[in-house]
Amino acid sequence: MIHVRSTLVMIVLAMLASACSTTPSWDPRRWFGRDEAPAAAPREVPGAEARLRGIGSAASGMVRVRETADYLLVQVELGGVGPGTYRAVFHDTANCSSPNAFSAGAPWASPGARTGAAQLIPLMNANIEGRAELVARLRGVKMGDGGMLNRSVLIYAGTAVEPLKPDVRNNVVACGVFVKATSLF
Repeated sequence: MIHVRSTLVMIVLAMLASACSTTPSWDPRRWFGRDEAPAAAPREVPGAEARLRGIGSAASGMVRVRETADYLLVQVELGGVGPGTYRAVFHDTANCSSPNAFSAGAPWASPGARTGAAQLIPLMNANIEGRAELVARLRGVKMGDGGMLNRSVLIYAGTAVEPLKPDVRNNVVACGVFVKATSLF
């Protein structure tokens, strides 16, 4: 009887000790591991974005691009422009330093594009408040070998994409250089 009583006391003490434990899990595989969960690694946002600045205008806005398996998703937000039609065009060089955007280089389209660089992104129309928004899915278009981080985007007033020449006025109203995206659409 004393032997049974001491066994019961040991079981009760073991149960009490386990109830007071700070172990967060009943899983014995975790009893001897670290108590805190590992910190989650910051998630990289896929894609690129370009903040638009006016070229001889009050235009401003943002262009975001994100590549998926089937298409390139493009979002354009434009403000500070007059009502009318505008065209966004990717360009070869990540440079908006010249006063007429000549430094952005030639229009660019990835090798898989079905149209020329000037017609790659659909037209957008600014309302009476001077705002235009566009979301387009460009099938078969990829960011390219260097990605968009080595490129810029120009916003042209109207439907024409005039050739850029140094120190010659053109129909470019805004320019932006792509950087790593900091947010999703």
